[in-house]
Amino acid sequence: MSGPSARRALRVLGLLLVGLVVQTTFGADLRAHTFAPDIMLLLAVMAGFSGGADAGTVIGFGSGLLSDLTLQGTPFGLSALAFCLVGFAVGWTRDNLLRTRLAIAPLVAAGGTLFGVFVFVAIGYVLGQSQLVTPGKRWLVVLAVVEAAWSVVFSLPVAWLFELALRGPQLPVSALGEVTSAAAGDTASRRRVPAPRARRRRRARAKVR
Repeated sequence: MSGPSARRALRVLGLLLVGLVVQTTFGADLRAHTFAPDIMLLLAVMAGFSGGADAGTVIGFGSGLLSDLTLQGTPFGLSALAFCLVGFAVGWTRDNLLRTRLAIAPLVAAGGTLFGVFVFVAIGYVLGQSQLVTPGKRWLVVLAVVEAAWSVVFSLPVAWLFELALRGPQLPVSALGEVTSAAAGDTASRRRVPAPRARRRRRARAKVR
């Protein structure tokens, strides 16, 4: 793995670990209708939105694995499979149908979270986790809507953090212009200033004349 790729992977891993800490530490304090925000699912969605299908798949899988460490009552790997599919779906949509604009991040976060909740429940039900659908369809709809609303709230900062994690800090356009202008001016000044040897030759010629 090259240096830039390694640094990018470390930034993404750090972002996932921060998300896990926020999920486990503050999640219980942010409950609405007994539902806490699913930060790890949002990370999978925003990974696909910021990095495309490949990044969404890999980061979604990693986010799901970390989420599985904190869940009880569901098979280990269920979140990893569901989040991986969600990250891929969002990334594929971004690559083929959307443009990566920060302004639409809340819409993508809401849609991706709704899709993720239903994918998680559907896969769990197929794997025999009938307790996921026991509360009824109305409960599932309320859960999906509340989770989507939480994702909208956190979507912009998470999307911005993923832009930094996947691409790294970039020089602003204005600063880049200033640096370019300064470099061009420096090059021009070097061209205008004659070399010391050339000045000596001119002085010698003037004395001879």
